Amino acid sequence: MSSEIFYDKAFISVPGGYIPIANHGSSNCFDISWSGREVPEKHWSVLNYPDYGKMVFTAEEMQGVSEVYEAASTNNRGGTRKSRYRSFEEGEFGRWILAGMKSAHTVEEYQQYGNTVVLIDYSGEIWKKIPIFTTEDLLRRLEEYKGKTDFSIGFFDSRHVNHPPVRKKRNKAPYDFEQAPEFYVLRGKNGYFVKRSSRRFWTIKNENPHSQSVRKFKTEKEAQKYLEDNQLFFSTCAFEIERVQNGRNPA
Repeated sequence: MSSEIFYDKAFISVPGGYIPIANHGSSNCFDISWSGREVPEKHWSVLNYPDYGKMVFTAEEMQGVSEVYEAASTNNRGGTRKSRYRSFEEGEFGRWILAGMKSAHTVEEYQQYGNTVVLIDYSGEIWKKIPIFTTEDLLRRLEEYKGKTDFSIGFFDSRHVNHPPVRKKRNKAPYDFEQAPEFYVLRGKNGYFVKRSSRRFWTIKNENPHSQSVRKFKTEKEAQKYLEDNQLFFSTCAFEIERVQNGRNPA
């Protein structure tokens, strides 16, 4: 029995969405390598069933794409695989597809790492691979082929792509309570609240809410929510919310 093996994915990021490209091939089909030996079939195509001809999908539309392919995988258990000997578990194929948005890159980024994006034209007896080097060129080609279904987007190397590194989100700078006009702390009979563990909590016995050890909150609402969430934990010690205005409290 033939299965479709999905080896890799390489989504292309374009203005307004993504082109969801996957590398796959039939388990019982083989190509001949440059050395003359048989190798498993692999090729790139856009995950656009049943909307053949549609190339760009918004993030919201990708949810629908993942559901269509997941349903097909679920209904044909064992027919959709992530390797020759391993099938996707229920729900896994849909998640695998959606994860492609997180690792999507522009045409220029793929080009920078030695890949060539191509438009594959199936209309003739011999398929044509039209190289694309910029996002602008890609959008222009898609406009030219608008309304057609006998084409796809992929990579010149039908078996492999060099993945650019995923851009990590920059961590936000920590909130500077000392520069804020005010902040809020929790004060109990034994001092200011510092932190808690699963078994106990700590306070600091001084009159300085500016201490680095004291737990601070941006707003009174945030402090109140923390008290409510830990109501049972703080049953042995009543804390009150104290407003601290910078420049008006002792250092």
